[in-house]
Amino acid sequence: MHTDTQKLILSEYDGSYRLYEDFVERCEVLARELLAVNGYRVHSVTSRVKERDRLEEKIGREGKVYGKLSDVTDVAGVRIITHFEDEVDNIGALIEREFSVNPAESIDKRKLLDPDRFGYLSLHYVCTLHPTRLGLAENRRYDGLPCEIQIRSILQHAWAEIEHDLGYKPDSTVPAPIRRRFSRLAGLLELADQEFKNIRDDLQAYKVRVPSEIESQPSEVEIDNVSIGAFLINNVLARDLDRRMAEMVGVGIVEIDSPIVLDRVAQQVRYAGLTSIDSLQNGLQANKDNVLRQWKERVSARPIRGSLGRGVAVGHLAQVIVARRGETALADFFRHFELRFPDSTPEGSAREVFATIRDCL
Repeated sequence: MHTDTQKLILSEYDGSYRLYEDFVERCEVLARELLAVNGYRVHSVTSRVKERDRLEEKIGREGKVYGKLSDVTDVAGVRIITHFEDEVDNIGALIEREFSVNPAESIDKRKLLDPDRFGYLSLHYVCTLHPTRLGLAENRRYDGLPCEIQIRSILQHAWAEIEHDLGYKPDSTVPAPIRRRFSRLAGLLELADQEFKNIRDDLQAYKVRVPSEIESQPSEVEIDNVSIGAFLINNVLARDLDRRMAEMVGVGIVEIDSPIVLDRVAQQVRYAGLTSIDSLQNGLQANKDNVLRQWKERVSARPIRGSLGRGVAVGHLAQVIVARRGETALADFFRHFELRFPDSTPEGSAREVFATIRDCL
């Protein structure tokens, strides 16, 4: 049986549902914009308005007293899922700067867990739009509406979702053997979160130092999607060959910053047997004339449209080296990397390219 106050809250909810929909959408868009302008790439940003039956259950809980709908601080909710655990606090600081945060209602649930308790929770803010944004005509109708913004890492989110699906909460009475297993798993996830962050930091440090390592000890630097990127940017011969190949067809060179594309170039080079920067430099020097000759013949038969990607010379070096092993080897290379001309198959394309390279060697 609902009290009169609960009935009024539900009635207010029914009458203002569309307003809350607009409000939470505005909060989500604002969160996305703030993340983008501050350079954060997150896994996801989602929002929702609390369902009526969930609201009804919440305001009916024993010990909970709500006088009006705005006292329920999570009717509007935004969730930000980060890739790394240290981004949770950084984005939390951003929310504190850009929204009006209610510190009495906001909570860092991560700090509620005892060391021997299971559970993986998140950073929760209850906030309203900042006064400067409420001053805009389109936002004035949102004055006084609270929004709960949750921030958690993707592993924290995975834990929370599975925990919810199993029907357990940190304050549940759980059998001791199950509680111990939850505790072990929570520790593993915490270690995984930290290790992913450490791997990210190590990769960033490697990107910074790899150009100098290429310069000082190229034979010790393996070909990977980081070292190949640094090589393509800094190696004079590779850049010169790219430029000459582009000039032959009257197009420009587009720089490559996609790890996926760079990984593909690195895989092609390694497939050809060049596993270190030193071997790549030597291979390019020994085959530079062959690369240019076969390119000239190929583009005369099949004109190029559009720009060339940085590293085109290195990609063609791999094809020249593989072609020396025979037509079958080149066909395997084309199939492996799904290379083909628009009007042909990988096998047919490899056959055509092999004939061109063979005539130029």
